[in-house]
Amino acid sequence: DTSLRKLGLARPITQPNGTDCPSDIFCKYVPAGYAANSDDPADYGNYDHANRPADIKIKYIVIHDTEGSYQSAISHFQDTTSYVSANYVIRSSDGAVTEMVRPNDVAWTAGNWYTNMHSINIEHEGYANEGSGWYTEAMYKSSAKLVRYLSKQYGIPLDRQHIIGHDEVSQARPSSVARSHWDPGAYWDWDHYMALVTGTSTGFEAQDAPIKKGNVVQI
Repeated sequence: DTSLRKLGLARPITQPNGTDCPSDIFCKYVPAGYAANSDDPADYGNYDHANRPADIKIKYIVIHDTEGSYQSAISHFQDTTSYVSANYVIRSSDGAVTEMVRPNDVAWTAGNWYTNMHSINIEHEGYANEGSGWYTEAMYKSSAKLVRYLSKQYGIPLDRQHIIGHDEVSQARPSSVARSHWDPGAYWDWDHYMALVTGTSTGFEAQDAPIKKGNVVQI
């Protein structure tokens, strides 16, 4: 099992409640919508079945915010005509997690097909321009535990080259640049979050820390 993890070929250990989450966080499974929207075989939502990492290597974990409520994001991802989904959604108030697309499948989240194929996407309840009121310690801690779990299962390095923001995902075509996202935004405390992810947090990293720009994923 250890050798498989190093190669990025291990599958998650599904918990007794049917979730692909660490056992020490509250997590439930609510599947994203998956159905045809018309007679056109290409017109369906909201994700793609795959067999990752056996057929596609998972290289990144992408951090998003919902730009809406926790429940509205879940409802949106269940609507097959929304053509969008995420692997996980995390609630602001208490860090509760809803898994919606299994890690072995491809969520439609990052706005870049290459990144979608090679990433697990985590949505966090809140608004980027109001992040200081939404990005709670409970959310940071729950998300960090989830990221550590996924990193262990898929061999994803715990660094800022592989744990990235949606705002660090490059657009595949020049025509898409105008639609680029900027979440999780300037209020997301990357220093504190990564300290929690790597297990080095003291809880005080964020105070007066400068905002750092991450690394853009190139295709």
